[in-house]
Amino acid sequence: MRKVLFLAIITTACASLTFAQDKPKPEFFGGYSYEGLNSGIASSDLAGLGITQTSLDNRFNLNGFNLSGTGYLTRRFGITGDFSAAFRSRTDNFDLVSTNSSFALYDITGGPQFKFTNKTRATPFVHALFGVAHRRLREEIANNSTTVSSLVSTTDSSTDFTMNLGGGLDYRLNNRFDLRAIQVDYNPIFLRSRTVEDINFPSRTLNGLRISVGIVFK
Repeated sequence: MRKVLFLAIITTACASLTFAQDKPKPEFFGGYSYEGLNSGIASSDLAGLGITQTSLDNRFNLNGFNLSGTGYLTRRFGITGDFSAAFRSRTDNFDLVSTNSSFALYDITGGPQFKFTNKTRATPFVHALFGVAHRRLREEIANNSTTVSSLVSTTDSSTDFTMNLGGGLDYRLNNRFDLRAIQVDYNPIFLRSRTVEDINFPSRTLNGLRISVGIVFK
């Protein structure tokens, strides 16, 4: 009887140890992020002001960082929370008037992630994340029409629904660290209609593309 009891204890302990070893570990990612995104303003929006063309039609190339954490419910399926911030300053034109533009974008999203675990060091993954994006575009216009130079500024700021749909490839360095060789996300922002300085801007979708690289800690 004692032998049977001892054997049962050993079997239970081994099973518990095996389960603990197979239990998925949470992952945390941090790295550099690049995003190409529409400004949210088109030349046609400013026709009522007599402005025929603005360089805000051109996309912004934003640089920043991307942070995320994933808790796995199974060996391959998990829930991811993601935060990114990106920024860019440049000179824009409204017909013959030059402006100093500063653009900032903050994304907070979450959703399911699935990774294709295999026997190699390379692990592809895909995810579908949903949340909100806060976009802020500030324009500063030098006004030299008076004897004293002044600065006229205006800010177009909004928080809207967004998604990050994509995936990437992690390369295992050791048991604690992976190299995120690439992560690519389609980042549409569903910009709502708004009024800025008595100018009405229509709803439109900003088609962003985010690319991230960095380190995954497990």
